[in-house]
Amino acid sequence: MANHPISIESAGGEYMEAVLVVSWAAKPGDRVKAGDLIVTVETAKAATEVEASHDGWLTRIDFAEGQEAPVGAVLGLISDTEEMATEPIASQPDPVSAAGTSGLENAFAAPVAASTPRATDDRIIASPLARRIARQAGIDLAGVTGTGPNGRIKQRDVARALDPHPAPARPKGLSSTSGAAGIMATGSRLIPIVLLHGFGADKSAWRQVLPLLGKDIETLALDLPGHGSSTDQPADSIEQLAYWVSDKLEAEGIEHVHLVGHSLGGATALALTSLGRVAVQSVTLLAPAGLGPEINGSFITGLTRSETPDALERWLTLMLGENAALPQGYAAAVIRQIEKIGNRGALEALVGRLFAHDTQAFDMVPALKALSVPTRIIWGRSDRVIPASHAARAPDFAAVHLLPGVGHVPQMEAPALTARLIMETVRSTG
Repeated sequence: MANHPISIESAGGEYMEAVLVVSWAAKPGDRVKAGDLIVTVETAKAATEVEASHDGWLTRIDFAEGQEAPVGAVLGLISDTEEMATEPIASQPDPVSAAGTSGLENAFAAPVAASTPRATDDRIIASPLARRIARQAGIDLAGVTGTGPNGRIKQRDVARALDPHPAPARPKGLSSTSGAAGIMATGSRLIPIVLLHGFGADKSAWRQVLPLLGKDIETLALDLPGHGSSTDQPADSIEQLAYWVSDKLEAEGIEHVHLVGHSLGGATALALTSLGRVAVQSVTLLAPAGLGPEINGSFITGLTRSETPDALERWLTLMLGENAALPQGYAAAVIRQIEKIGNRGALEALVGRLFAHDTQAFDMVPALKALSVPTRIIWGRSDRVIPASHAARAPDFAAVHLLPGVGHVPQMEAPALTARLIMETVRSTG
C-alpha cells in the first residue's frame, strides 16, 4: 500500500508562507481519480485548485476548511487501497470560518475582486487571510504589527488595527460561536448577533464580516431552509422561514438576539420580530427584501437555472457594483456547490413562491414600522437586484446608509464598513 501526500508548494515567484484551505471537494473515504479536483486553497494572491496526483481513496484530511497550512505541509493523503478514513486532525479554525465552511462554494461567500485592486507589498510577512482582510478594509499592512512567529501578521492583528480599543475581556466561563464573547444580556448570558444570509447563499456569506466585528462579540450564523446544511428543511414562505429560525434559537436556549439580515435574510429577520418568540434588541438590514414589489427576477432565475460557469457568471456579476468583478473561477465553484448539496430544486420552489414574475410576493414594511429597537438599513446605491429606492419606505427612526459604488452585497463589497455599522447598531442598545 502506498500513500500519496496532498500538498502545495510555492510557485510562479509568489511569496507564500502559508495557504488558507477554502474547500475540500471530497471527504475521507471517497474514491478519487488522478486529475480530479481535490482541494481549493487560497494564497496571498488567488484561489488555487489542487488536483489528485493518483487514483485511489482520500483517507485523511490534516487541515480542515478555514484553516491555514504552511506551504509544503501535507494537507491530506490519498491511498492506493481503501481503508478506514480519519477525521481532520488540524487545530481550531480561524474565527473567520466559524459561521460556515463553504468558502468559494456558494453564491455570496467568495471575496470580490475590485476592478482596480489595492496593491500589497508581498515582502511583508502576513497570512493569506490577513492580506485579504486588510486589502478589503483598505489597511496598509506596513503599519500593522504582527504577533505571529518572526513578526508574521495574522488575522487578529488586522482586526486589532481596525478596532484599536476593543471592549474589556469577557468573564471566564462564557462561550462564543465565533471564538469571542458578546454583549451582556440578563444574568451571565450573552446576547448573540444572529446573521441571516440572502437567497442562494449560506451562512459563510458572512465570513468576511465576522473577523471585523471585534473580539468581544458572540455570533450565530444560520443556514436558512433550502440552503447550505439546511437543504432538506422545507419552507415556502417568509413566515415559515421565520418560524424555522425561531425554533433554532429556542433549541439553542437563546432568548435575546441582535438580528442582521441580508436580502431574503432581511425579510426573515423582520418576520421574526413579528412572532414575539424571541426578544430582539436591534435590527440591521442589508438590502432587505420585502420593502417594495420590484426585484430582478431574471437574476434570481439565472442564479437557480444556470448550469455552466459561463452562464452563471453573467448573472452573478449583477449582484456587484459596476466597478467590481468576480474572482477567476468563482462561478465554477458556485456550480460545484449547487451540484454538491443538490438544492437547485429547493431554490426554484422558493422562487416560485416568493419572487414569481419579477415581483416580491410579501410586504415587510408593516413589520419594519412596528419596530421599537435600534434599526439600521444598509443598501448599495448600485444594487441591480433590489432597487435601493426601496429604502425610502423606511420609517423615520431607522438609520439609512446608501453606499456609493456598492451593489447588492455590502458584506462582500464593503465588509469593513458593514461590520462597523453593525456594531454601531448593537452598541447603541447600551
